Amino acid sequence: MVLRCAIFFFCLGFNVITYAQSPYMVRGDLAYHTYDRMEILKMTDSTLVNSINNYDRKALIQYLYLLPHPTQMSSKDNYDLMHVFADNMEFLKNNTEQNTSKDDHNNDIFRSSETNKSIENPMLAVNAYDFRRHPILKYFYKSKANFLELETPSFKIFINPVIQLTYLNEKNNGNIIFQNTRGVDVRAYIDEKVYFFTQLLENQRSYLSFVDDRIQKFGTLPGQGFWKNYESTVIENLKGYDFFNARAYVGFNPVKSINIEFGHGNHFIGNGYRSLLLSDYSHNYFYLKFNTRVWKFQYQNIFAEMAPTTTLFNAGDKLLPKKYTATHYLAFKPNTKFEIGLFETVVFARENHFEFQYLNPVILYRAVEHFLDSPDNVILGLNAKWNPIKGISLYGQLVLDEFKLSEVKKQSGWWANKFGGQIGIKYINVMNIDHLDLQVEYNVVRPYTYAHRDTLVSLPQYSVSSYSHSNQPLAHPLGANFKEWLIIARYKPVNKIYVQAKALLTNYGDDAAGENWGGNILLPLETREQDYGNVIGQGIKTQVMAMNVDASYEVFHNYFIDIQGMWRQTKTTVKKDQHYIGAGLRINISNIGYDY
Repeated sequence: MVLRCAIFFFCLGFNVITYAQSPYMVRGDLAYHTYDRMEILKMTDSTLVNSINNYDRKALIQYLYLLPHPTQMSSKDNYDLMHVFADNMEFLKNNTEQNTSKDDHNNDIFRSSETNKSIENPMLAVNAYDFRRHPILKYFYKSKANFLELETPSFKIFINPVIQLTYLNEKNNGNIIFQNTRGVDVRAYIDEKVYFFTQLLENQRSYLSFVDDRIQKFGTLPGQGFWKNYESTVIENLKGYDFFNARAYVGFNPVKSINIEFGHGNHFIGNGYRSLLLSDYSHNYFYLKFNTRVWKFQYQNIFAEMAPTTTLFNAGDKLLPKKYTATHYLAFKPNTKFEIGLFETVVFARENHFEFQYLNPVILYRAVEHFLDSPDNVILGLNAKWNPIKGISLYGQLVLDEFKLSEVKKQSGWWANKFGGQIGIKYINVMNIDHLDLQVEYNVVRPYTYAHRDTLVSLPQYSVSSYSHSNQPLAHPLGANFKEWLIIARYKPVNKIYVQAKALLTNYGDDAAGENWGGNILLPLETREQDYGNVIGQGIKTQVMAMNVDASYEVFHNYFIDIQGMWRQTKTTVKKDQHYIGAGLRINISNIGYDY
């Protein structure tokens, strides 16, 4: 409560002219891969910091607007660009006239861009007028991508329906695997200075058996908070979970180089499919975020309020306990080929208040933690990306929870040597085949990484300061104590058809009842099985091999028909095969799968 009041009065204190940025693209949007392709193919220089993987819409469009003449790109690339422009037409010129007023000139991101050397750039011929159409019933779909919109000199709003209906048939599972999601997506701008975004989703769905096993173990749905059981009174064997999800935030710029945003959502830091630093796997959380851009540096601060458990383990209508995180990420992009970022975060619990010493935006959290007698969980990290040649991108991460070099040299398997790493490669237009893109990634994390020792009186079985939120890891979905290979191939044979194949090979250690071998980061460190001799994959040795293929056809703009199939095999003391095939309909929402 104190944190929320502080944020409110802090924001009221600004009484200056602001220059707003914009809502970020929802992770999984096709625009992410479009930008990835253009940047790795070196179509033009990019000042965007890729590792802060919540792309600002305005900055993304500004970059795409600076691409070379369309004749230098394939027809598929042109289609991709027009798709992104249609989704973000509020940042395009709104008519074919070239003369603009002084105020329009100042607010036009394309004309005012410092990197845009020539007003004659052929891409500047694209404007919002190109995406206008005759509306349905006078009000709906006035433009290609937006169901309902309103634009005035001081206010713009874009409203779109969100729907996902999916049916899957899983081998040896008598229950129907389904998803029924309905909702709304709203983004708006006030006086070109303030933006806000809201996505509200009502859901009934069931999960594949390997996901449902984790739900039963941890008492939480992936990426969700409160839920209740659901069973249809009309269709037999149609049962699962009923839950509501809301993502909403507001942002503005007090000065040109600093953006402030607060609301409910999640974040992702990294260039890979996974992140060992901060991922969007967990449920949305309340946050205050600062983004500072100076020269070739970008500095991000995130202060967040989270929950150490779920409603399932908090019986009655009692208030969920609180935990907090404070995160710094400093990225440096000296040129278009290389980017490096330093990460630090601290997880802590206080009785009814935030630890205000962690609000210092430029101090090292380890120093503050020492001031406080080292009670909290501090995690450090490194993120790097390098594009050595056109079409190739190398990336990687290193995460350090605790580390003692002398024990590493002795190879003693000391429990407190807690660290992990990631390495990956992206290959765009494999063998010069247009839109055949390959990504290979390896992730490894030692036992007990991300875990901590603090517990609550009401929850002695869980560590309140573990790197988690609502019983879900804030980094990799598996937590710790694993090795993982991922191979992802994406191909677009023609416009409007998208195919993705993914192969997964994972080895991890599971726990028998009452044991803690370091994979479950929610368990207190004091419950560890041994101090020395710890190795990755210890405990119940588990191997997962999986391959899935997803194909989507875009019937209308952002209206997709999906076909999905998966083969999965889990080996422990026994072998278990899980296969499924199915189809679905999506409108204005990404197809998010769970694979671990």
